[in-house]
Amino acid sequence: MDAARHHTDDAAGTGLPSETPGIYEQLESLIKSQSAEGRAAAEILTDLGTPVVSVAIMDVGNITSRVFGLPGTQQSTATLGSEQAFDHNTLFQAASISKPMTAIVVIKLCQEGKLDLDAPISRYLDAEQLSWISNTQTKELVSQISLRLLLSHTSGLSATGFEGYATATIPTVPQILRGDPPANSEPVSLFTLPGQQFAYSGGGFTVVQLILETCFKKPFHQIMHEKLLQPLKMTRSTFDYLPATEKNYAPAYWNGKLKTDPEYFSFPESAAAGLWTTPSDLLRAIHAVQLSLESDSFLERKWAEIMLTEIGDNGFSVGWGAKKDGLHFSHAGGNSPGYRCFAVGFAKLPGGKTENQQAPNIETEQVPKNCGVSIMTSSLMGDVVHDKILEAVSYLKGWPYVERGPSIPFLDQTKSIDIQAKHWCGTWGSGDWELSEDKGFSVRYGTLPAVPLIAAAQPPKKYKEGNSTDLVADGLEMMLRLGWKDGKRIIEVWQARDVKTLEQKL
Repeated sequence: MDAARHHTDDAAGTGLPSETPGIYEQLESLIKSQSAEGRAAAEILTDLGTPVVSVAIMDVGNITSRVFGLPGTQQSTATLGSEQAFDHNTLFQAASISKPMTAIVVIKLCQEGKLDLDAPISRYLDAEQLSWISNTQTKELVSQISLRLLLSHTSGLSATGFEGYATATIPTVPQILRGDPPANSEPVSLFTLPGQQFAYSGGGFTVVQLILETCFKKPFHQIMHEKLLQPLKMTRSTFDYLPATEKNYAPAYWNGKLKTDPEYFSFPESAAAGLWTTPSDLLRAIHAVQLSLESDSFLERKWAEIMLTEIGDNGFSVGWGAKKDGLHFSHAGGNSPGYRCFAVGFAKLPGGKTENQQAPNIETEQVPKNCGVSIMTSSLMGDVVHDKILEAVSYLKGWPYVERGPSIPFLDQTKSIDIQAKHWCGTWGSGDWELSEDKGFSVRYGTLPAVPLIAAAQPPKKYKEGNSTDLVADGLEMMLRLGWKDGKRIIEVWQARDVKTLEQKL
């Protein structure tokens, strides 16, 4: 077996194994199959830029986890510092997944009547505090921003993200908001009208942090512990700085082989980016939200629906990535110098349809009940791997496609290409592209040699005409999606985080 460790959480409290046997073995086998040389999964993941990947899968409420890959070695054991091995308790920075965790707590406090989601923040912050994020021209507008606007990235406040701190000199929240030394980020200020458009704002979440600390007169990390981490038994999670005594953490890497120095940065912007956690703990929070959508649970159902209702049409709700009538809620995270992660929970989300309408192309029975995936890496290049693993898990479990942009999935050497693909054979675009079926499907660009195409390890896209056929160019980070547009066949070429649509040349 590859250098990986497996752990089962009995989330349901039954004492029985909590995951269908074989899912991690299937995933490991799929990763190994990406190499014709029979290399170990850890080696392949390292070449993709990620030496350590921690994966947790929730199936019908039961959570299991596994760590793939070990830094600097292909042995079966390796150490963190000098003693501990990577395992299901190894901590990673969750980066921006801190934001939806913060949103859960704010919603909980609104449910308890201690906060008002739509009250102006001038109810919670005094004139001096408001001056930290406003000036003479904007103070009246800033005073009318609400928690709902802050949590949905529609407040109009600046500061998309934060870089963190490699030194012991850490700024306070007021210094961060004002952009005063030793803060290394821009001042948080109003740059557009509140409520008018979506603009991702870590600065807005830092204002939320200020509001919570001001209202409850406690450090933010203590509030989060009392209201979220402790009740949900997220025992390997903290919004506090990592103590010197904590050794079981994954150090950051620039790529698959070069560790950063220092091994991680600190983030005083706790609500936006400060959470240390594990994939299993993230799924515990996601499961609590799923249960709340079904009936009053950790949150009342009404408040869970408020949190997960898309605001406008930007794909975001209160703290989460969510679409009206969608099948999942999610969030990604990325901290400097090297943490990339993603977490998703499947659920039938609130929508904009009336009582007598049906949402198009959504079948309730397609939603896997109380299921989800969380993937954490400690590499700057980790998004490449966590996207591939995310789609691979959904593919292997038969779960819906989780759209993450044009990321390239693993290929599945064992799957035969759907016979319908032959209908796409021919020349495409201006004639530069040619899809052919000659001793297996292949694609040729111009006069270059043909490249073999292999079935993609991800769920297909569903069109009214049928399912897409997704094909990965063997040896390249490129995928062809054979689908339809306006009833006509098209080919989407996915590469370099971009999608090019080809029409057939007549």
